[in-house]
Amino acid sequence: MSLKEEWVNQLKKELKSSEIKSFQSEIEDLRWEFEDNNIPKTTFDFSSKYYSDLTFFSYHKVFNSKESNREILQDLNQGTQGLIICWDKLPDFQELFKSVMFEYIQTHIIVSNPNELSMINKWVNQHKPKNFIIEVTDYTHDTALRIDGFSMYAIGSNAWQELSFVCRHLVNQIGPLPKNETIVIELGVGENFIIEAAKITAFHWLCEALLTKYKRNDLNITLRARLGWRNKSKGEIHTNQIRQSSEALCALVAGVNQLCIPPYDAMFTEYSTSLVRRIAINTGHILKEESHLDWFQGLIKGSYINTHLVHELCNKVWESLSWSDEFEEQLKKSVKTTVEGRINRINNQSDRFIGINYLNTQNDLLTNKCKEIGAFGIPYLFFETN
Repeated sequence: MSLKEEWVNQLKKELKSSEIKSFQSEIEDLRWEFEDNNIPKTTFDFSSKYYSDLTFFSYHKVFNSKESNREILQDLNQGTQGLIICWDKLPDFQELFKSVMFEYIQTHIIVSNPNELSMINKWVNQHKPKNFIIEVTDYTHDTALRIDGFSMYAIGSNAWQELSFVCRHLVNQIGPLPKNETIVIELGVGENFIIEAAKITAFHWLCEALLTKYKRNDLNITLRARLGWRNKSKGEIHTNQIRQSSEALCALVAGVNQLCIPPYDAMFTEYSTSLVRRIAINTGHILKEESHLDWFQGLIKGSYINTHLVHELCNKVWESLSWSDEFEEQLKKSVKTTVEGRINRINNQSDRFIGINYLNTQNDLLTNKCKEIGAFGIPYLFFETN
């Protein structure tokens, strides 16, 4: 009997089972067999490239310029390092940015309506704020190209679908970009720690492969992770703290340049409480300033399981990039199947979430403050209200 057979038999004995279970996720469309742990695979570590100068951002969606200014100044007083600001209706910039000292922070403005660019550029030309970046989905002069993977995460896509969306947009847009241009890639961070960490690592690999293939290694990729809301519960403050901490930790150790931790109730109320905003900011402080987890690089080193999952994700994404003109329709169809599967698993408690479909003490029917639309025109997915 070989050493491997002896080891397997001993493992079965300890597990008190005649077979060793495999991992299979119908949502993620990923699997891992025990035998995979005995097949060494090539691994790469680009985490140092996507880990430099880690910055924590606070999130602000503007509904009222004066109220948002109050929140911004409050977050700055709590020590946030950067601001991510967006809106549905163009705000009053004078009111919104009153007393904000841009030279000490990073400010990123997400502009989704091209018609608003002239207005904000006019304000920028007048006030010349430092460290002020305007992000757009179609590159124009004096802006940063933003590829919005978060909009895929938010509607309920799985890891390989989100990566396929991002990589396809990267391929479509890198050609005409000026030399040394910066691209901001934003990914969501979901509830499965290992899968999400593998997703971020897979992006490192895929990005390097695509930049090399299209001879655009001059481009500067900024990788941002943003925590979302689909698994958050309005009435479970302590559970939400644990979820936010776990998701932020996942992004940190997997390797990102920027991390945005929004208030967990940002989709349930127009303006979050001071406590909830402070929890979001202090999560980053604890992980970086006290735990120094930003020193850690390379999550998959020595882990066959993680390496296997990263290979699986990369292979799926690379295959999807070969789809013809029907790419968008195929991906959209695949995402809808995944979303339906998530909702079914929540409803039948195949996946249990405290405060959402398990140990639920919330009696009031919860509603979202507004209907957020993500990729493909599909609404955001919220486990608590869908």
